[in-house]
Amino acid sequence: MRILLAQNMFHLPTHGGANKSNRIMLEQLAARGHQCRVVAPLSGALRRTSLDAHLAYLQKAGARVHRFDGDEVTYEYRGVVAHAVVNPSHLARRVGTVCEELSPDWVLVPSDDPGLIMLGAASRAAPGRVVYLAHTLQQLPFGPGAFYPSAAGTRLVKAAAGVVAVSRAARDHLERHGGVDAALIHPQVYGGITPSTGGTGTAVTMVNPCAYKGLPIFLALADARPGVRFLAVPTWGATPDDLAALRARPNIELMDPVDDIGEVLARSRVLVMPSLWDETFGYTAVEGMLRGVPVLAADVGGLSEAKLGVPYLLPVRRITGYEAGAHARPVPVVPDQDAGPWLAALDRLLDDPAHHQEIAVRSAEAAAAFVASLDEGALERHLAGLTPAAPGRTGPAVARGGATALTPQRRAALAALLANRAHAKTAPLSEQGETAS
Repeated sequence: MRILLAQNMFHLPTHGGANKSNRIMLEQLAARGHQCRVVAPLSGALRRTSLDAHLAYLQKAGARVHRFDGDEVTYEYRGVVAHAVVNPSHLARRVGTVCEELSPDWVLVPSDDPGLIMLGAASRAAPGRVVYLAHTLQQLPFGPGAFYPSAAGTRLVKAAAGVVAVSRAARDHLERHGGVDAALIHPQVYGGITPSTGGTGTAVTMVNPCAYKGLPIFLALADARPGVRFLAVPTWGATPDDLAALRARPNIELMDPVDDIGEVLARSRVLVMPSLWDETFGYTAVEGMLRGVPVLAADVGGLSEAKLGVPYLLPVRRITGYEAGAHARPVPVVPDQDAGPWLAALDRLLDDPAHHQEIAVRSAEAAAAFVASLDEGALERHLAGLTPAAPGRTGPAVARGGATALTPQRRAALAALLANRAHAKTAPLSEQGETAS
């Protein structure tokens, strides 16, 4: 299959759950023999420094830069060709030209798409062949917490050939608020992590400290325990005011985001995720639990799902309203929070080593079982089973007869690829080296 990911968020670096899962899913498809490309904006952080810094970062990460023509950096990373567009206003046009070049079987469009720029461009350039990836619920064009409700956007989502939800919470949200039937596919983004029952980290850590994610609770914990070391890793959400509030606390250290979340978690004794909005899932929670880091998480949306039944899920007063602001996203109206239950749970984990170890072991075991249940080939099979949407389609549908979206020749090639892969899984070890390659 030829697959294009058209996303309005960065491909590299990947410091957020949505773009990380998109990148890894595309790399997995490329490793399975499919031709994969991505159109995405150039990283904003790198754009604020220099092109040289961007190129140096890509080369250090292991990417092969093919060209830079002033408008775009084209590079290959782990089998995927990326078109990193310098000017965001050119993104939609570039989706169109890449579709002309690639003639994709499917264009994957994530919901994190302010203004529905990529969804609209993909729907025009590859009509009937758009597959919508539901990540951030607030970025959907419908639902009670939608940043930008849009009847036209809702019609585009319903006209997609398929919709993929990355959690049960997202699938239920799509059905309840949009009448959209989505396929549930948990991305396997945890490869290479060996489960651990606890490390030597000492910090109480929060990734992406901002109002959406519950910064007031994190600050309250730091204020209540001045002798405890706290670690904050700002990513996409922190405003200048948020950063100033963090720097004002002498017991909070700020750490630059990294592509390998393991570097953050290795320094962590407890991971705090006090999100105040409905999370789609909680990849970071699972990543922390795999490493035996106890997670204190808000009992909201898919974050409750990501905790896998292990303590602690804690109450918050959710964000229910937003107002316009100077930032790209609406400014949340944050209700007053009660940090008491969070402080009690944190104290128990920090003051009782036996309890900390118990939660570390339970976390690692639950996370390991969850990861073992994931199917890396689920998205491939889902795409192979879709049929292009007909004009006037009002909802996603899955073909009952298999990969009818493909030409007979490409269906045969895909069938051979899947058959070889199935043989590799069951062949003796002495045969697998050549077959799996």
